[in-house]
Amino acid sequence: MNNEKEGGEMTNAQLNAFLETIAKRIEAEAKDKEEAAAIVREAKATD
Repeated sequence: MNNEKEGGEMTNAQLNAFLETIAKRIEAEAKDKEEAAAIVREAKATD
């Protein structure tokens, strides 16, 4: 069975891995909540 969903959707495992990557960047780089928010916004997908 293929784990990739149609239409560019992510599986739960892919989403969890993506969120963990963002969390690690925040822990390593953000000095305050504004920097944390900027990291999250930079990670957003573009259309």
